Amino acid sequence: MDAASATPRRARADAGEDDGGASTSAARALVTWARARGRAIRDGRRRRARAMEDERRAHAARVARALASDGGSGATSGRGGRRAALVEALEGGARVDAGRVRTLASDGGVPDDDDGRTRALVWKLCLGYLPEERTRWASVERGRREAYDGFVEEFCARADARAAWMERYVGDAIAEQIDRDVMRVHPDMHFFNDEGEDGRRRKDHMRDALYVYAKLNPGVGYVQGMHEMFGCLYYVFATSMKDESNTRAAAADAFYCFTEIFSEFRDVFVKELDATDQGVRAYLDALSDMLATHGPEVHGHLTSMNLSTSMYAFRWITLLFTQDFEFADVLRLWDVMLASPRSRMECLLRLCVACVLNIGTELIEGDFATCMKMLQNYPPVDIRRITRLAAALPYGIQLDA
Repeated sequence: MDAASATPRRARADAGEDDGGASTSAARALVTWARARGRAIRDGRRRRARAMEDERRAHAARVARALASDGGSGATSGRGGRRAALVEALEGGARVDAGRVRTLASDGGVPDDDDGRTRALVWKLCLGYLPEERTRWASVERGRREAYDGFVEEFCARADARAAWMERYVGDAIAEQIDRDVMRVHPDMHFFNDEGEDGRRRKDHMRDALYVYAKLNPGVGYVQGMHEMFGCLYYVFATSMKDESNTRAAAADAFYCFTEIFSEFRDVFVKELDATDQGVRAYLDALSDMLATHGPEVHGHLTSMNLSTSMYAFRWITLLFTQDFEFADVLRLWDVMLASPRSRMECLLRLCVACVLNIGTELIEGDFATCMKMLQNYPPVDIRRITRLAAALPYGIQLDA
């Protein structure tokens, strides 16, 4: 009986060993597959990164040829093709390739022939306001706008909605500064200075957003210059909406995107960091070094007259060009900067260098007063030349100033 009972036990043991061996083999196969899959994903990412870098290098080469052939004044070749490629990248498929969008937008900016809708979408994607999954866009916007409405209700005075905005904040120094600055935003533009009900509502929404930011970020508070930066975002989002009266939603979108931008440039506005390697003086020094590399003759001439970058580029850096170019040109510069595949600060510095190189010949021939006047009151320019010059700099392409 013992022998008889031993046989099935032995058979079961053998079967168990077979099962264990099969399980081990399956586990090993799974590990092997996972490793191979991981390598394939990494290789795919590297290939895409190389392809994007090759595309940017090819663009830089086109920039150099275009500058050599037409002096930067001709129309950008392939503009229609780039517009179509950008629309395809935004609308093709359930998931948007944000890297591809950034590459296309950083190539001279976003075509603005559709009432700004493409630009608004590109900016929201580049700033991480919208995810890459198209199906989530509506819910993300709705959730963030509702959260922003909560901030406004919590921080902004609503005792008498009929009263002028400043009447609700008597004695509030932050509110007073915001009110003064918002009143000065682009005085030549009807959007910001419409005296009708729509205009007053737009300004109140701008004031609310800046006040909420100051309350949520007490370490920074409100700093002069924020109103100019916020104004660019607010204009793009408000004018791109089908219902332009929905300016509260545009203010919410601009609030979150402004928060993202300012987080990158925050150190420029903190006076305590001015003398450190993180403050605005460090960036001005970096700009001087970059100019010395790419435009040694211009840099040498300005240095010989003790005309430092702080005398003309401080405003470029702290206000992101918002007070130095036509508004349409500012938006194109922001296209390139926000979509930059590199650091946005690095891109900003390249754009600053390009501004100097663009008028390099005139600067070299000018005295101190002439140079200061040109740099502080920048002459009319085809902004595409600035963006082309800036695009070529990272690749060491030497361009004639």
